[in-house]
Amino acid sequence: METMTLKLRGTSPDNAQTYRSYYLVTDGGHMAGRGRASAIPMSAGAPMPEEDFVEVSRGGEERALKELVDALMTLPGNQGLVAELNDRPS
Repeated sequence: METMTLKLRGTSPDNAQTYRSYYLVTDGGHMAGRGRASAIPMSAGAPMPEEDFVEVSRGGEERALKELVDALMTLPGNQGLVAELNDRPS
């Protein structure tokens, strides 16, 4: 299991500075190749997908994390923001 933060920064279409933060948790599961990553929004109003996790049968935690970050980045309100993934959250 790993924990990390995803910080998104940028400028909205109306020139307002935008900041979003998510806390991410990964879990490799009990079987080889499986992986799961979950997101917890840390910023008020941060958009979330319908499911707050991604689970994969192949590729492990790394693939689950990539798919989760991709899903978060494509949400309305997050598109076009610059992402920073920190594997040592404070």
